Amino acid sequence: MLKKIFLRSLWIMTLVIVIMIVPSVRFLFSATSLGSAVPDLITLTWRDDPQTTQAITWRMDKDAKDGFIEYGERFTTGPFPYDTRTVTSTVEELSTNAGDMSIHSVNLTGLKPGTCYYYRVGYGNIWTEWYEFTTAPKSSSAFAFFIFGDSQSVDYSTWGATLHQAFQNNSKAAFFINTGDLVAVGQDFMQWNAWLEAAKGVIDTIPAMPVLGNHETYTKDKKISQPLLYQTLFKLPSNGPEHLKGKAYSFDYGEVHFVMLDSQMNEECCSFSDVLREEKAWLERDLQNTNKKWKVAVFHQPIYSNQAHAIDDDSKSVFVPIIDRHHVDIAFSGHEQVYARTYPLYNNEKVDGASQGTIYVTAGKSGTKAYQNSKAKPGDEVYNPLDEPIYLTVEVKHSSMEVKAFNGQGSVIDDWRIEKLSE
Repeated sequence: MLKKIFLRSLWIMTLVIVIMIVPSVRFLFSATSLGSAVPDLITLTWRDDPQTTQAITWRMDKDAKDGFIEYGERFTTGPFPYDTRTVTSTVEELSTNAGDMSIHSVNLTGLKPGTCYYYRVGYGNIWTEWYEFTTAPKSSSAFAFFIFGDSQSVDYSTWGATLHQAFQNNSKAAFFINTGDLVAVGQDFMQWNAWLEAAKGVIDTIPAMPVLGNHETYTKDKKISQPLLYQTLFKLPSNGPEHLKGKAYSFDYGEVHFVMLDSQMNEECCSFSDVLREEKAWLERDLQNTNKKWKVAVFHQPIYSNQAHAIDDDSKSVFVPIIDRHHVDIAFSGHEQVYARTYPLYNNEKVDGASQGTIYVTAGKSGTKAYQNSKAKPGDEVYNPLDEPIYLTVEVKHSSMEVKAFNGQGSVIDDWRIEKLSE
């Protein structure tokens, strides 16, 4: 009899615990995979001039049809928040393998250059905490930014640790660039969720300006598609070629002109057969029309590969003559998960100095994936094949651009500088 009473009591206690836990489990699943009533995955990018605009994107559940941002200037004195303004978000309904959700975005305009702003997003009585961002200065002041190689992973904690270490050591950095393959499967929203969660605390404070990698186009069943999730989550300038809006683009920050290229010709040609020709014409016009002192190109696939059995593709014959003709100072790429830096190159040959050619940098990795068959290539001045996360800082001054590469322990593995007299 006592045994039966004990078993019945144990069963009742177990049932009570289950009843208490299930709502929490359901909430956790809903908040992680289906969007939350509270805005999350807040992401800063630029769509227009970094001096006077700021694009902000966030996620909410599928029923959140309204969204707003409140923002105002940060003052050293006076009440907080002070003199806020409210802007209504644009809402996109998004269906993913994680369920349905809504993606909200706002492009703030008419901002003051070199100014810190507070902001928060939400609606009704549901709001995030206050965050802040700073617009680009109007003058050609010195600034710094980050470069991150491939972050694709199974576990995005390595990516998060690398990003946060970089920002902790360089909190004045203005923005960061990813050289593609941010995630392993671009049409798997759970990977984007993990990537953005790992970036929280940085990507809501300084903008991310990525380029497209081949993995952004992959589906879970290993097919190629248009990078819908990438283009929905990252609101980027639409000043690129007609068929590559949001994939190829350019922007200016200070004295630097950045040209961000789509090097995924194998994936793009599944959709547009003339895409490379279109991008070639756009790149020529874009570089011809800039008067900035420094020019930086970013693309995913390295033009000069460190893979043992690499084969040159069409992008090399298309991009290199234009890069040479307009003297791009540095070209950053990813894809191969090694760190490599060439001597200055012109017409595929080593030249005497940076004033005569372009330095090509493969930016290593910031995630966990690594190729095993890489090697130093002709033209490499520095080659680091070590399987470790890496981040780059680029410090731009009026007459110099200094690039440092750090490993996961924070040690410098490369440090170099380009000098340029006034033009």
